[in-house]
Amino acid sequence: MSTNLINLLDIASEKFVRLEIITAIPDIIGDQEHDNVAVEMSRILSEDHELIPAILDCLSYLCLSDEQYEKLQKKTINILMSLSKCNYFPNFVKFLLMPRGMTDCKYLEVINDLRNALGWSTSFGNPQDIASSQVLTATAIRNSMVSSKVVSNAWMKVVSNCKESCEQKPIDIIIMLILYTTSEEKQKQVELLLMKQIKNNVLKEDLLVATFKTFKPILEVNLRSLIILTNSLLKAKSNLEIQEFATYMYTQMFSTLEECCQTIIAELLQLCSDCKHCVMNILTILNNVAEKNVTILKPQYLQMLMLLDRMDDMNIFEKRAVLNLLCCLAYTCENSAIRDDVHMIIRKELGSSNPTIKVQGVIAGIYAVKYLMAGKNGEDTSLHLSNDVSFSSVDQFREGDLREAAQIVELISRSTRQFPDMIVLFYDELSKLFERPIAINKNFLVWLTDAVTNDLQQNFIVDDIEDRQFGNIKLSMQFCLNSDSEIDEVTAINIGGLIWKCSNDINICLLSPLFQLVQVLHLRQHDGNLSSVDVLLGCAVVMPICDIDEIKDKDIDDIRFILDCFVYCINWFRELINAFASQNDPHLHAKIFKRILQVQQLESLVERILLTTNITYKIPSNTLNISKDDKIIPKVQSNKLKNSSNDESILPETGRTQGTQNSKSLKSKTDFAATVCYRPLSLNVTKLLNHALSNCEEIDDISPALTIEGFKYIIRNICFTVEPILISKLKQKTFFNKNDTNTIYDKSKAGDYAKCIYESLPHLMGHFKCIISEIEILSDSASQNESEFIYNSKTDDLLVSLENIYNLLAVYFKWIGFKSDIALLKTSLRIINPMAGDSSLAFKDLLVAVVKCFQQYEKYCLQLSTAVSFIELLKSLQGYSSSREIHIILKDTANNFLSKQWKAPNGALERGLLFNKSIDSLAKIYLLSNEVLELKNIALSLLRDIDTLKNRNNSLNSFKSINKSNFPVFYRNLGTALHEITKLNLNKRLTNEEHLDLWKDVTYILKCMSDMAKSLDSRSYLSSFFKKSLPTIKLFLSHGIPIIELQFKSQTQEALEILKTLQQTTRFLQSLCCHSRLKKDSVLMSKVPSMRQLLETLIYKVKAALTANNCSEAFWMGNLKNKNIHGEVITSQQSEEEYSVEDCDDQLPEDDSDETDDEMMTPDTKGLSDIV
Repeated sequence: MSTNLINLLDIASEKFVRLEIITAIPDIIGDQEHDNVAVEMSRILSEDHELIPAILDCLSYLCLSDEQYEKLQKKTINILMSLSKCNYFPNFVKFLLMPRGMTDCKYLEVINDLRNALGWSTSFGNPQDIASSQVLTATAIRNSMVSSKVVSNAWMKVVSNCKESCEQKPIDIIIMLILYTTSEEKQKQVELLLMKQIKNNVLKEDLLVATFKTFKPILEVNLRSLIILTNSLLKAKSNLEIQEFATYMYTQMFSTLEECCQTIIAELLQLCSDCKHCVMNILTILNNVAEKNVTILKPQYLQMLMLLDRMDDMNIFEKRAVLNLLCCLAYTCENSAIRDDVHMIIRKELGSSNPTIKVQGVIAGIYAVKYLMAGKNGEDTSLHLSNDVSFSSVDQFREGDLREAAQIVELISRSTRQFPDMIVLFYDELSKLFERPIAINKNFLVWLTDAVTNDLQQNFIVDDIEDRQFGNIKLSMQFCLNSDSEIDEVTAINIGGLIWKCSNDINICLLSPLFQLVQVLHLRQHDGNLSSVDVLLGCAVVMPICDIDEIKDKDIDDIRFILDCFVYCINWFRELINAFASQNDPHLHAKIFKRILQVQQLESLVERILLTTNITYKIPSNTLNISKDDKIIPKVQSNKLKNSSNDESILPETGRTQGTQNSKSLKSKTDFAATVCYRPLSLNVTKLLNHALSNCEEIDDISPALTIEGFKYIIRNICFTVEPILISKLKQKTFFNKNDTNTIYDKSKAGDYAKCIYESLPHLMGHFKCIISEIEILSDSASQNESEFIYNSKTDDLLVSLENIYNLLAVYFKWIGFKSDIALLKTSLRIINPMAGDSSLAFKDLLVAVVKCFQQYEKYCLQLSTAVSFIELLKSLQGYSSSREIHIILKDTANNFLSKQWKAPNGALERGLLFNKSIDSLAKIYLLSNEVLELKNIALSLLRDIDTLKNRNNSLNSFKSINKSNFPVFYRNLGTALHEITKLNLNKRLTNEEHLDLWKDVTYILKCMSDMAKSLDSRSYLSSFFKKSLPTIKLFLSHGIPIIELQFKSQTQEALEILKTLQQTTRFLQSLCCHSRLKKDSVLMSKVPSMRQLLETLIYKVKAALTANNCSEAFWMGNLKNKNIHGEVITSQQSEEEYSVEDCDDQLPEDDSDETDDEMMTPDTKGLSDIV
């Protein structure tokens, strides 16, 4: 029968007839002929593609053997890959994924082939056919997932098996979206998988772009699910990288799914109401949309206006985003219905007596100017401006946007006249606005430039000093760099006169912000040329005449006046450097370098006066500081100084070393001035690095070169500028965060900063080699004379410069943006090491070559701070590769530094908080770079050497930098490393025997640590062991006990040895619980309940393991007596006084892992019951 039907099918020429025959075959022939029919159908399937749907339906109804069905699957996949049309994709999916008795592995193989075969090229046909095919295929895939849990799990596994970004395909995101629509269980799994892949940098933005471009029809059909999925990522609090990715998903929705924009906006606004921590991301999305096409948001303008009602609960960044969005809607849309409302809000807020609301008015006014100053057609006619242009001269504009913008500027100026700090904010905000490449009407630019320039000239520049003496203070024009040929008459910036008079109309704090605005406007007006105001660079300054050596004898008010003059002069010079650093005129460069030296001298004088006088000084603020929580921070910071000039309490933490007791440390000169809040240097100063480095201390006016002292100052300030921008990790602010920052990560700004550093790299590396050569010459000279390295001001400058180069490179290479810009990273590495510049060199080999290049400079780390910066640089490079070579280099370098006895520049041994912090960093890197067996050897070495730590000057034999005061730091890092390395080894594919060997070493290290804690009997050691042992014991419960249970019969002695060794540790922990109560240690006592619960869990798990191996008789359990750590029985009423604090305890850095340890110490009840 089957043969006749096949023959009839071959003979028939009409398509309709053939379809009728194929459809009837399953109902006509018997089961015994199904395999033969399948073979013939497979042949016809290859010959006539128009019969594919009918043949696949026919085959799906046949009872085929597993072998025959497997052959059919392979052939079907091959046909699917060779098809020139996509119409039949749904039929193939339905056939290949229909429920059968296949194994999970077989389903996995079929789905992987299907994933590789499904692709919709534009050559497949017209867009309508492709869209229809995609939607029907997605429906077929979803139906197969719903009908079979095995199929859905197989799809999930195929997608999750992609561990590298290069393995991902656009269809993977579609598959995850389809899985997301099937069930609540799958929703959670998909969310977790997406978060994991985003964190591991597997999912990248370019894949998202390809997905939206290729699968637009599927995304439109599943828009609701797509929005819910994106919202779940946007709500993720654990990692801001996930929120960034979700934000980009919404950006792609707006750019690709044009017809769905109103639905998306409505969902975003609803989420903005429901989820407070998503507000900033949502506002960022809406502002990006408004920037590209504001008409998309116009239908929802009333809902946008309602955002004002929720501004009371927003921080300053969110308020900025809301005001920018509303001003964009109000002033750029034709016939905007909210324009009058927004204008009224600006006027009302500027007139408020509440400083916080007035700040909002200033910011809103600036954003209104941003969108109004572009003007409209017909407003380009030239203006005839008078010589005395000011903010109030708005009548020179015709009615329109430009006049309204000028009126808002005048309104802000008038409303803030009595509030200097508000004017500073106004000037700074305007400067930031005009630094951006935004549209601006030429007439408005000319008017505003003339207005602020006249303001600067009339209020702050004088040609003579009216009163040359105030009490005991004499004023004079100082720091003039202009020659007689450059100026007609001597003019000066009247800093001293304005500070002394304290006029209400003119406040000296406006000088630097106003000049910043002036130079930004002149740059914009004259296409980057500042020749119109370059006379200000060499302009003199009215300053007090004073002898610093006699400063102690002056009145307190006179000292404060002198300090104020110095601080404002420093800010003025810093803004001059920012402005003219980008200019190409060689004549200006000599003046810039001289200004840099003058700034350094003034900052040193401020430091010297603060250290040598007994006054309470309020350092003038250079800007209006607004916290993230929208609170205005007081504009002055108090610095109360004590009598002794050697008192460490007046130094920053980084300056508290042995060097502060007898001589100035290497860090004190450079870091103390940073604690005073000066105007920041911009990245324009990186252009100064293009000049050659010179050993001469004098600056040549004809061919100026960069001095070592000037380079030190520039590179240090570049580090201060880029460090908060080029962050290494996005962190979500939580209640427990100790470091509160008032900034948020700006991806675009960080990219600009990284590009600027990249452009400076060739010159920076040239200066680096020059500094290395100078240090090498000095080192060789000391070696030839058989003397120690001689420290002086020049060597200090060299070493601090070297340290800051390492700091800058470490910050640069840690930048999170390199995850998505590997090309920039590779190019930067090739600049670092030109010898590895071959473009064919693999990225891993390039990293190894760069690390080896830096390794040769290890010997030039003559100070501990330089060594820490150097190893942080190596660590930043290690983050991009798992190379064993880099790992060994990092470990050996840290070991070398720990084995060296560090001395301060005066020859005394380093000690103090900074020293201990540095040792903490080195110990952490070194110990985490070892294997468990190496940690065991280190623990044994420490156990032998601790007896040598009898006084504060003794050090360990194996690690010369470890002494009695900082040994607790090394000890607690040992505990942290033990847990981390154990966890790392458990993730490897170890055999059962290797697992036992691992736990044998781990438990022995715990025993060594308990012996050390017992021997030293100090609160810091006991507390560290109490907290650091807990996570390791938890790992033993979850991983060690099951292995012991499995291997107990075959390796009985090894298993018993592990349990006996661990028992010594757990008994010590039990004694420590009693000991903490005896000593009334409230910190440890709070963690005792969770520790005892964990120990009880361990007992029962051990008993269960022995029972499973028929050895329950070998287990005996009883009540332990309450003993202290020395084994003495504690009576029920006995108690002792608390620990006495050791002298060195206050010099120990905080443990960064304390918060994690606390979470481990107080797990929830469910977690413990799961272990049991």
